[in-house]
Amino acid sequence: MSGHRPDAVVVGGGPAAGAAARTLAAAGRHVVILTAEDRSPYDRTVLSKDVLLHPGAALPEVWPAGAPWRERIEVRTHTTVASLDPDARRLVTASGDVVTFESVILATGAEPRRLALPGADGAGVHHLRDTTDAAALSRALDHASRVVIIGAGVLGLEVAAAAATRGVGVVVLEAADRVLSRGVPAAVAEWLCALHQEHGVVVCTGVMPDAVLRSPDGAVTGVRLADGTVVPADAVVAGIGIVPRDGLARDAGLAVDDGILIDPSGRTSHPHVFSAGDVVRTRRPGEAHGIRLESFTAAGRQGEVAAHTVLGQDDAFTDVPWWWSDQYDTTVQAMGVTPADAREEVLDVPGGLLVLSVVGDRLVAACGVTHGPAVARVVRAAGPAIAAGARLDLAAARAAAGNLAALTSVLRAAARPH
Repeated sequence: MSGHRPDAVVVGGGPAAGAAARTLAAAGRHVVILTAEDRSPYDRTVLSKDVLLHPGAALPEVWPAGAPWRERIEVRTHTTVASLDPDARRLVTASGDVVTFESVILATGAEPRRLALPGADGAGVHHLRDTTDAAALSRALDHASRVVIIGAGVLGLEVAAAAATRGVGVVVLEAADRVLSRGVPAAVAEWLCALHQEHGVVVCTGVMPDAVLRSPDGAVTGVRLADGTVVPADAVVAGIGIVPRDGLARDAGLAVDDGILIDPSGRTSHPHVFSAGDVVRTRRPGEAHGIRLESFTAAGRQGEVAAHTVLGQDDAFTDVPWWWSDQYDTTVQAMGVTPADAREEVLDVPGGLLVLSVVGDRLVAACGVTHGPAVARVVRAAGPAIAAGARLDLAAARAAAGNLAALTSVLRAAARPH
């Protein structure tokens, strides 16, 4: 394929890039992927789980082995795009190579938000976004006796679970008044917090770190809090969110607002440029700001949608947002977005609990946690009802809470026409 103008170029190496390239190639198009990483797109969700728990574990690819369309995808690794000229339909890489295209899909993803603290620069302070980050953190866990994790979001708690499982002492520091304060019901957050404490993790909420402390030779020795308390540590992990990599689009004159602005079909403000994944903010008609979704499943589906749009096919990302997390022997699953005016119904279910969020009598979100994966089927069953804005028989749900199969049936029934 080298030397031929590709039908499409995909910039990025995550799930959105992988799904976009797969969709285009399966439709017979020749695709070039430009990725700064050293491999084809892979499943990033394992970085904070299997890769930390089992150093050297293989990274699952996002494409099936032996698929005949793979020969239509050229992956150029170690390739950073320096500039984009949408009108001329060309990209220039950091090494000076010019890549022309018919259409381009920007799936540049996001990067970890960096700790802005004295002492935070340098060895011993870790962020987690790619294989290089994961390998460095895994090596640190080989030798560390104490690790401090700053940020009690999903990533921070997954790293805490992996580190504790490997026998490392863990302290989690969170500025908010509880863990998982963004998008996770309080009941689920409290259940998970208790689980981590059972595994020896110390969770401190409502605290603000103000410095990473180091020895004269530069080694990390701890984290100082705003009240002067020092938490000893051999390593520090920052899990304080991500920032969309939208600089390439901004410099090219595309509409950007804390993410590349797209419509639900993946169109940007330029007709030859499309976008998907963690870098985008989707605005629907009539919305002023839109929404940014930071999940593996949403990114993959958005990549597929953008590719369909490039192909001239009608498609739009209208999916109910879905994410999951594995911590210890526990699975967390969530579907939907909970608005501020929602009422939460907390159900005790076998091995855990389920929170159903309703507005009036309509189901808008579901989030559950159980030992093992049992909650997954229940939460996924809520998806069609959430998508339809269906009325939920809460009395029936309460009555079925002790039997996950029965509860699944109640949630599925809610989505059926009545």
